[in-house]
Amino acid sequence: MRTRHRDVEFRISRRMLWVDMEAFPLQMVTRVRPIEITPNRSKILIAYARKAAALLGLGVLGLALLSCAGDAVPNWLTGVVAVVLAGAFIAQTVRAIRLLTRPALYVLSVATAGTARAALVSDKRDLIYDLTRRVAEAIDNPAMEYAIHVEHIEGDLVAGDKYSGDRVDGDKLVFGS
Repeated sequence: MRTRHRDVEFRISRRMLWVDMEAFPLQMVTRVRPIEITPNRSKILIAYARKAAALLGLGVLGLALLSCAGDAVPNWLTGVVAVVLAGAFIAQTVRAIRLLTRPALYVLSVATAGTARAALVSDKRDLIYDLTRRVAEAIDNPAMEYAIHVEHIEGDLVAGDKYSGDRVDGDKLVFGS
């Protein structure tokens, strides 16, 4: 699944924290904190090595079977098998490079009555840290009002889990899609 960047409103108003259409009553917030989620490069490389080895083994096996068949198999079939395997290998390499170059993401985690949920995900560290500080200030200051439009990242990014509204405890690492 691809990631999607969406403009959402982050607002603190009348003792409520609003992130787009999701509301958190500030009197019920037990913890708010920023979490950095980084790509797990070793898992990405191991998965790539496994897939590349499987493709190489499949290619060698397929080409060996085709050569054993001799004239019973048309010559163009060997070329098609080689091109398909090369295409699959290139696709896996591109995917691995894309995952390895993915930047760290930052999550504004809001806990209410025990469950920490990802309220906002961004690639901007300073923004998430500033919003965390503002939520903490709003808990102590009932009259505080604040609103800003921010870019929110959605998608299948954290070990197969979706961020938006997902439980986030800081032990999940970016891997997938």
